[in-house]
Amino acid sequence: MNFLFSLWRQRNYRVAAIVAVLAVLWLLSGLLSGSKQQVPEKAASTAAKRAASEDITVKARRLQAQPYVTRVVVNSRTEANRSVQVRAELDGVIAALPVAEGQQVAAGDVICEIAAEDRPEKLARAQATLRKAELDYAGAKKLKGRGLQSETAMAQQEVALAEARADLKRAQVDVKNLKIRAPYAGVVNSRAVELGDFIRRGEECATVLDLNPVLIVGEVSESQVGNLQPGAPASAQLQQGQLIEGRLRYVSQQAHPTTRAYRVEVAVPNPDGALRSGLSARMALPTGEVLAHRINASLLTLDDRGQLGVRTLDEDHRVRFVNVRLVSDENEGVWVAGLPARALLITVGQEYVSEGEQVAVELEASAGDLPAPVSSADAANAPEAASRPAPLGTGADIAAQQPESRAQEPQQ
Repeated sequence: MNFLFSLWRQRNYRVAAIVAVLAVLWLLSGLLSGSKQQVPEKAASTAAKRAASEDITVKARRLQAQPYVTRVVVNSRTEANRSVQVRAELDGVIAALPVAEGQQVAAGDVICEIAAEDRPEKLARAQATLRKAELDYAGAKKLKGRGLQSETAMAQQEVALAEARADLKRAQVDVKNLKIRAPYAGVVNSRAVELGDFIRRGEECATVLDLNPVLIVGEVSESQVGNLQPGAPASAQLQQGQLIEGRLRYVSQQAHPTTRAYRVEVAVPNPDGALRSGLSARMALPTGEVLAHRINASLLTLDDRGQLGVRTLDEDHRVRFVNVRLVSDENEGVWVAGLPARALLITVGQEYVSEGEQVAVELEASAGDLPAPVSSADAANAPEAASRPAPLGTGADIAAQQPESRAQEPQQ
C-alpha cells in the first residue's frame, strides 16, 4: 500500500492512471451500446430482405413434357449397295462396247463383247460330235440287246457319249461368255478396257454400281451400339443440307480393330439415282424415347457444383433449382430431361432470384407447349407428325463440336 501511495503522489503516474481508466470506460461503453442495437439491426435486415423478395416479379411459363426420340449422331458417308468388277471368262479381243461409262443398265445387258474367232465353229463341231455319239450309243445298245455287244464296248460308247455332251456344253458356255453382261441393274461407273484391247480370263471389263438403295455408312461407339435396333427409322443430312431418310439395315457384330467402333448401315431408297456414292453426311440413329421439355438455351444455368439446371417455381411460387440433362440441341431450342411432367419454368428474371425465395409471378401464354419440330416430309402427315421430333436435329453431341452463342436468343 505504501508503494501505491508513493506512486499516486507522483503527478506523471497519476495522470497515466486516470487516462487508462477513461480509455477502458470508453471501450466498454461501445460494446454495450453495440449489443443493444444488434437485435434491431438484424430484424431490420430480415424485413428488408423479405420486402425485397416480395417486390421481385418474374415471368414464367407452364410446360408439358413430350415424348422425344433420343438419337446418336455420327459422321458418315454414302456407299453403293453393291459394287462389282465384272471380269472376262475368256481370252480375246474386245470387239464391242455397247454401254458407255455412267450409263444405266438393266440386269443382263451386254457391257463388253469379245471377238468370236472360231468359237461358233467349235460349237457346231461339238453338236455334230454329240449327234454321232448318240447314234453310236443307240446302235451299241441294240447289239447288246441281241447279245452281240460286250459290256466293255458298251461302257466305251457311254464314255464317248458323255465326252461329246461335255464338249458341247463347254462350247456353248464359251459362246455365251463372249458377251459380258451386267449381273444386276445399276450404273456402269468405269470401264477398264477400250475397243480393240486384248483381255484375258479374270481381267476386269467394267465396274457396275447398284445405287438403289444407297447406303449411309458410319461407325458407332461401343457405348451406343447396344441401343440400336435394326429396322428402326433413321436419317442423315448431307453437306449440301439435303435431308434423307431410311431404315437401319445392318449393325456389325464385330468392332473395327483400330477404332473399336461398330459399322452401321442405313438403306435409303434412291430410285432416280440422285444420290451418289461417297457423299459426306451426318447420320442420326434412334436409341430410345424419353419425356423431355424444349426450352430456350439461355435459361440453362449452373449450380454451385457446376451441374446444369433451370429455375422453376413450386405451387407457393418459391424458387426451386432443378438439375436437368441435355438431350438434344436444335435451332429452335434445347431438349432437356429431368423436370416434372408439368413444370412452371421461370423465363424472365431467373438470374435475379435464388432458391427458396418467394416471388410474384406473371404467367406467359404457353405456345401450345412448344410442339416437337417436324420435317417437311412429315408435314403432310399431321397431326401424327406433330408429336414426332425431326428426323435429324443438330444433336447434343453436334453442339459440343460446333458451339453457337445463344445469349441473345428470344425467350421460348
